[in-house]
Amino acid sequence: MNKAMTKAVNKPASMMRVVSFYHKVSGLFHARHLMSSDAKSIALNTPPDHIAIDGDHFDRLSQRIDIKTGKVIDQLPAQPSDDHEWNATDRRWQLKPEVVAREETRRHAILRISQLEMSGLRSLRELALGEAKAADRLKALDSEISALRKTLAAESDGSDPAVAGTDNVM
Repeated sequence: MNKAMTKAVNKPASMMRVVSFYHKVSGLFHARHLMSSDAKSIALNTPPDHIAIDGDHFDRLSQRIDIKTGKVIDQLPAQPSDDHEWNATDRRWQLKPEVVAREETRRHAILRISQLEMSGLRSLRELALGEAKAADRLKALDSEISALRKTLAAESDGSDPAVAGTDNVM
């Protein structure tokens, strides 16, 4: 080995650091992390009004730094709406199961209305060509669509523009 290679091999490896940043007043974590072996680059890349802390394992949505103690503490974010409940395992707000079920029912009803309206196109063409049973098929489609719209209207009290616009859903 030449001298340059020997020097490079014998040189101690720089210690790589991963840091997170938190606001010096609120203690809230910044979204950025930095990995560097140079302390100067950490100082240069620290966002304004923030302090660097070793590690990137912090959850900025449910943790913050207690400014008085310097320790990481859990925080409960504001509840987005009454339709949400706190999941302690995931440490996140999530929609209540009944709300998810209601939204899924609504989505399926709108999708079914769209499918029925599309399937009515053939019956309309057959009706225009004078096929006798086409009117019966259209009436059956219309009664199923009407029942689905009543279900949707009952859920939203008729004030939802998406329900009013189901005539043209595709």
